[in-house]
This record gives sequence, C-alpha cells and structure tokens, in this order.
Amino acid sequence: MRISIIGPAYPLRGGIAHHVFWLRRELTARAHSVQVVSFRKLYPAIFFPGTSELDTSRLKFDADALPVLTSLNPVTWLRAFKQVKSFSPDVIILEWWQPFFGPVVGTLARWFRRSGVRCIIECHNIFPHERSPLDGLLTRFALSAADQLITHSSKDREDLLKLLPGKEVTVSPLPSLIEFSGPAKRTRGGRTILFFGKVRKYKGLDVLLAAMPKVLSKMDCKLIVAGEFYDSIEKYQQLIRRYDLESHVHIDNRYVPNEEVAGIFEGADVLVLPYVSASQSGVARIALSNGLPVIASRTGGLSESVQENINGLLFPAGDSDALADRIVTFFTDNLGPALSDNILKSTAQSSSYQLADAIEEMMGTSP
Repeated sequence: MRISIIGPAYPLRGGIAHHVFWLRRELTARAHSVQVVSFRKLYPAIFFPGTSELDTSRLKFDADALPVLTSLNPVTWLRAFKQVKSFSPDVIILEWWQPFFGPVVGTLARWFRRSGVRCIIECHNIFPHERSPLDGLLTRFALSAADQLITHSSKDREDLLKLLPGKEVTVSPLPSLIEFSGPAKRTRGGRTILFFGKVRKYKGLDVLLAAMPKVLSKMDCKLIVAGEFYDSIEKYQQLIRRYDLESHVHIDNRYVPNEEVAGIFEGADVLVLPYVSASQSGVARIALSNGLPVIASRTGGLSESVQENINGLLFPAGDSDALADRIVTFFTDNLGPALSDNILKSTAQSSSYQLADAIEEMMGTSP
C-alpha cells in the first residue's frame, strides 16, 4: 500500500524524528511505498528552549523527508496537502505530541478525510506535561479529525477516550532503534546511575538529586546526567551544591549525538526516570533494548514498561525518600545482573514490531 507519514524528520532532531525514521524503514521493509512530509521549522525561536532544532549527529537517521511544513503558516499546510495528494496514498499517519500543533494537524486531517483518504493519528502524548488553558481545545480539534488513533500506553488511551468517547484507539508500545542498542551487554553490577534526555521540570531531576544524600549515606555511587537542559541549569547546580553532591554528579549538558547514545547506556548500571508526570518513555525503551534495568516513578504509562522486580523497580512519583530506598535496595541486593538477565531473555523486546503490525491491521493488510 501507499502510506504518507506527516511529522518531524531529519534534519530535525529528537525522539519523534527518530521514530519517523524507524516507522518509514519498517513499513518500507514490509513492501509498502512510504512518503514522509516533514517540517522546515517546528517552533518560532521564542518558543524553543533548546540550542538548535537541527540534528548534527554523524549518525544520521535520514527518512528522505520532504521539508514542507511550517507550524504557523497555513500556506505551507496547503503545499503539504498537495504534495501528499500527488503521492496518492491509501492512508496517512500524522504524528501528534503537542497541542501547539493542533491547528496544522487538525486542519490537514480534515482536508485529507474530505478528499477520501483515511487518517491515523499516532499520539506520543495526549496532553503536554506542562499544561496551558488552550490544550484541551487544541487537542480535541486535532484528534477528533482522525479515523483511528494510536497511543503507546493504556493510560494515554484512557485519557484520550475521556476527551473523545467512542473513538477507535489502539495501544501499541513504542519501538526502539537498533542503532541505540550496543553490541555488548554488561552485567550491570556496578553503581553508576543514569538520567538521560532533555531536562525539563516534569522529568523530576530535582527529586533524584534530593534522593542522593540518603543513598550516599549508605554507599558510594555516581550519577550521570546526560541531556540538554531546557530548564534552568543553575537551579540544579544549586541543588547539587546544597546537597554536597559535586564529587558524585557529572552533568553533560548537551543534545547527545545519535552515535553516542548506545555507549552512554552501556556505561550505566541503572536508568532512573523520576518523572513527576509521564505518558510513556522512549528513554525507557532504549534502556530495555540495552538490557539496562530501570527505576521509575509510578506515573502515567511508565508502570506498563517497568515491571517490579522483573526489569526494574517502581516508586511513588515525587517521593525522594522512596526513590532513595529503591536505589539503595537495587545496589545492596545486587539486583542489576538478575534484572538485566531478565530483560535480555525476555521476548518483550519483539514488541518493537507491534506498532507496524497494528498499522497494517488498521489498513487491512496484516496476514
């Protein structure tokens, strides 16, 4: 079949651009003809907290995308509509992650449906973690225009059905790029903690830092924070000084290039996701694909990815004392090797293909 994917793609950076690359590659491998239409620019400079929207990694996840769209320019929406129509797709997959894109996603979906093309919207989040008064209106405008919807956690499906009762919603776990999986798999018997990804308030790095003094009172360990700070780095540096953590915390404040991701996960013994709120986590999927156990807050869809004493540990969101206890238990009971072994033996990682299976089922092409 002929499939058009509309969403951010290389040379734009970030998890959704990586996902679009994976989705195009997987659907193409299944003998579908796939077109990708991307954005020339996602955000006006005033709204973008990072250093650059562009991916300068040596390892390029190039989806051969057509960079047509600008989020606030309807002229480019019409241009994208014409570009897709000229491809004559049987189905269109639109990526959704942020209400800011409600006007462009909702408008394009309506145009395509009126022209007789089926639209699937794949939801990486339903609502943003940092809410605004217009989120509900923009989200409803966009997602109500879909024929079918995909979420990556049951919690997101529940939230979506509260907003749009009766919609057809399929749940499929996020896949992970094989390029982010290292060839070697350590036993995870050391004491190196990893916090990975862009740092924003909802990610709960402050909760992890508050837990560290209690952990260090029991044992020596190291925390690596690898990711670009979208929140004020000074705030976290002050916490590090306040808790006397300077010799135990290493901050790598940058967008980590694609070619370095596998090595960073290989060098850790446990990933900690202290999120205050979450839908699902691409970072968790990378960890599990590397056999790296995860300690995560029990919020959103994280508890669907992280299973207690099977591939990681869970704690109540925002509770730094409980997080400290979980980290201490993980290290004192030497859980790393056993949990890592569970992950590597598990067939759950084959779920990377469930998303493409679900899309084919929606299109009526599955075996």
